[in-house]
Amino acid sequence: MLPHDFLTEIAHQHELSPEQEAVFLLRLGKGQSYEEIAAELSTSADACLKRMGQVYKKLNISGSSRGKENRLRIFLNNKLRQLEYPQKNLEKATAKKNIANFSQTEGEYTFTPKPEEFRIFQNLPAREYTAFVGREREIIRLMELLSPQHSAHLISVDGIGGVGKTTLAVEVAYRCFETSLNQGFISDIPTFEAIIFTSAKQNHLTSIGLLPRLTQERTLREICREIARTLDISEISNLPLQEQIEITRQKLSQLRTLLIVDNLETIEDKQEVLSLLYDLPPTVKVIITTREQALFVPIRLGCLPREHGLRLIQHEAKEKSVTINPTESQELFDGVSGIPAAIIYAIGQIAAGYILEDVLPQIKDPQGDVARFCFSGSVNSLKNQPPHYLLMTLSLFVQPVTRETAAGVAFENSDPIITNRGLAKLQQLSLAYQQEGRYGLLNLTREYALAELTTHREFAQKLRQRWVNWYVKFSEAYGTSNWKEWHVDYGYLETEWENLRCVLEWCMFQGRYADFLAIWQHIKGYVHIRGYWDERLDWAAWLIEAAKQAGDWSTAVEAICDRASTLIRIRQKSQLKEGEKLLQEAWHLRHHKTIKFQLDLAANMAILYIQEGKLQQAKEWLTIEQELLQQASLSDVESQEQQVHILYYQGRISYQSGDYEESKIIFQQALEQAKKVGWQRATAAMHNWLADIAVILGNLKEARELLELSLPMAQRHKDKRSIAFHKATFAKLEKLTGNLTQAKRLAKEAAEGFESLKMVTEAKEMQSLFSN
Repeated sequence: MLPHDFLTEIAHQHELSPEQEAVFLLRLGKGQSYEEIAAELSTSADACLKRMGQVYKKLNISGSSRGKENRLRIFLNNKLRQLEYPQKNLEKATAKKNIANFSQTEGEYTFTPKPEEFRIFQNLPAREYTAFVGREREIIRLMELLSPQHSAHLISVDGIGGVGKTTLAVEVAYRCFETSLNQGFISDIPTFEAIIFTSAKQNHLTSIGLLPRLTQERTLREICREIARTLDISEISNLPLQEQIEITRQKLSQLRTLLIVDNLETIEDKQEVLSLLYDLPPTVKVIITTREQALFVPIRLGCLPREHGLRLIQHEAKEKSVTINPTESQELFDGVSGIPAAIIYAIGQIAAGYILEDVLPQIKDPQGDVARFCFSGSVNSLKNQPPHYLLMTLSLFVQPVTRETAAGVAFENSDPIITNRGLAKLQQLSLAYQQEGRYGLLNLTREYALAELTTHREFAQKLRQRWVNWYVKFSEAYGTSNWKEWHVDYGYLETEWENLRCVLEWCMFQGRYADFLAIWQHIKGYVHIRGYWDERLDWAAWLIEAAKQAGDWSTAVEAICDRASTLIRIRQKSQLKEGEKLLQEAWHLRHHKTIKFQLDLAANMAILYIQEGKLQQAKEWLTIEQELLQQASLSDVESQEQQVHILYYQGRISYQSGDYEESKIIFQQALEQAKKVGWQRATAAMHNWLADIAVILGNLKEARELLELSLPMAQRHKDKRSIAFHKATFAKLEKLTGNLTQAKRLAKEAAEGFESLKMVTEAKEMQSLFSN
């Protein structure tokens, strides 16, 4: 039987699911039959066979089903031997001498094969890791392309610096090398007679920092010299270059060869090197690693997926005897954007005595080792050109943006052709990514580009102004000051929400009152409905003080009411107390606002006292609201909406008094008026309250019909508060009908919604429901 730890590592390397891994370990580790495995896993033997079939596929074991398990065992035993004796295998291959005699006759070089011993020519660098984590999909694809059955001749592996291009190429080369050593072993991994590695990389990023690479192949002549040295024909190095090329091509035509050309972008005579690679014989497969997206058969490397990145963090921590808890692992992964080289560097720094809080700023430092390794070379080539300006522009956006947004902010007078070329160049250098027509930067790239922006002060000042102006116009186009109704254009705000929030926070920090106000007036309704109440409270508090300092009392009163209306809906004692104080202040300052605004202010007073259980005072404020309505000069629709509002809170008062029949009648009246004016949000709220009353009165069918009609409406418009209330009522309904699993699920979801809105009282009620 094979060792459990070894099989577990293989399972992780090949990304087996937990179910597949369980069958794999029991079959290969314990030798159990499929019937025994099925009994232990509480499943069927057929299900176990199916999972094992998926294991064969992921481990690239092909052929007839009868011989697959035997081939898998051979593969695993061979892999285990290689792990136990890696250096022995390497020495075995490199110790065997001359596959051919090299002679010169009348100025021509000829090769006479020597049959006595099989040899693999190779000059692979040492692996810099003890276990290769992740990238199995890319490895499988690369193996397919290297297969003699595939016509691909030039294969590129591209991606940002530090993403693992060289590591992937070297890992694949070693797997091919190890398989080539065992010619009798049946495998889908390609075999070669020569594996040659050349690199133009100037530095290594290691766990202790940047180290210069002492040997580099940065020219066509140097690459030819390294090929000749590896193939034991160094004698040709003194010949004219063209003759070297001809002899090298002749030699390579006799050998199945894998040639790795690392760091294409730093090769000095790139075009001449590419000409050589294009003209190589069909016996040669070439892997080119580059930061520039190439037009060969490409394998594009992005950041590690979170699961693999966290696994790499834990592996490196174990290797270096460093303890990192799950929270720190997540923080590190996010801080380095899942870039493997940055992860390895960070763990090395922690092992050297630094703490994580110190390491992350080092990584983001534009003059630090990681930033210089990953970005400097690429960015320096773009200085003071449109792609450079676009890169700095994209650094302002925390979410990807459209081409039009990037161009409109980057340039005073944007040219579509220049913009398209600039964005394409950033993608070619893996500095920016494009997803569904939107362009963005990785967090680590963004930090570097922001640092670049600070060194271009004049451009930064103009850029920031265009950035703010863009979102002022955007909020005017897609926002609305009416938070009482849902709006279809909120989808546009949702897409840009993180960017909008960033602009508002910057305006606050810079004290740009007018710009902040211009955006806030149009998005505060969206912020309320989507449940961003923390931001709403913070921003309203800042706006109150800024408006008072500016002597803008109309805005100050409005901001006071905005903050108070959010506080009283949270319903906590301290929030209600502050909300009452703010509403009283607003009421004393009401002369700065119109009667229409005063109607909303009176309504908020009524809500406050309903929340506090002071129902008589709530009724008095509804009376004041009714009197103000009679004085106001409103349109018919506006007047009817205000009447719906008054009826709604009259229904709430009756409900809270325990008079459910009267509450039902009032809510039905409000519902009819809301439908008449097409007020969807109010219609959904009435349905919710009528359903709640129907549950109390035992009319469960009626309650279900109402909820099934209005909950989808709230979900479609992503009204977080309305969704939470609907699910709370639905949970009570399911509990009464005996659907306890559904009731528990809905109560839990409602509680989570209330908690996100800081509505602790409602959340506790739901927690009590599903805990019981």
